[in-house]
Amino acid sequence: MRYSLLSRFQGTLLGANIGYGIGSGMISLSGPGLEVRPRPGEDKYLVASGSSLIQNGGFDSSSWCEAVASVSQQSEGIESTAILGTDRLMAVVPVLLFYHEQLEFLRTNIYQISELLSIPLAERDGLLALGYAIAASLTERLNRHSLIGETIAYLQESPSPLIPQLATVETLLAQGASLERVREQLTQTEGTASLPFALGFYCLLSTLEDFRLSISRATRTLSQSAVTTVITGILSGVYNSIPGIPWTWQLGPLPTEQIFHLGDRLLATWSGVYDAHHQPEEAIHFRAVAAPNVIRPWQL
Repeated sequence: MRYSLLSRFQGTLLGANIGYGIGSGMISLSGPGLEVRPRPGEDKYLVASGSSLIQNGGFDSSSWCEAVASVSQQSEGIESTAILGTDRLMAVVPVLLFYHEQLEFLRTNIYQISELLSIPLAERDGLLALGYAIAASLTERLNRHSLIGETIAYLQESPSPLIPQLATVETLLAQGASLERVREQLTQTEGTASLPFALGFYCLLSTLEDFRLSISRATRTLSQSAVTTVITGILSGVYNSIPGIPWTWQLGPLPTEQIFHLGDRLLATWSGVYDAHHQPEEAIHFRAVAAPNVIRPWQL
């Protein structure tokens, strides 16, 4: 195992938060570090969604929707079905992590969430594609040459415009096409709601091992940059894990410890070994997290 599941869970959440901060204008890329205006906190939708999964031991549609609705009403005074695309995306991320080994359960849950939040077909399939890519990274089977083909197969011949957009990205990647060419060709296709997901796959796969460069590319996708940067942060965060995210970004003003704590509790709940809801705070760093068959007795 290249990276631990814990590091990948945390990398996904931190990557999402970095992408969200940059895409929303709260964070700008500045030299080796991040320039913040104003100081951001951990995303409330991310926390509310993750906390609901932890409290219920999995996805409970009524509890999850209530948690998301409470954030939207507090911050925007609107119903949960009207929250913006980037916020919906952040709310769904913990669900994608939690069901990465149960892709059919994941599909069912995304369908439920799409109905609850009135998510259009193109964005729903984008979330499914994102979930498949996350699962491929978490199970150590992401192959840059086959990921898009596998993702298209998982979408099961949906009428969504995302499928031809992903096929276009696959072709252009094989040709070594530049971001400008990819962006130009994709913007000529139908389906603006799915376009950020296709661009996110390109930003990941064209610079697979470089979190910073992937994020930087995502910010240059013009009108699609806000959502694309979040998607790229998620995809590159789960693949490159915490060690792959620039250390200067982790030491910056982002609430890294809170995000790490959420990832730790989410993984503990997913594993079924720990009761994370009642676990003492001071025990967080003493949990046993390892690849299968490698846990060893502690040296006393």
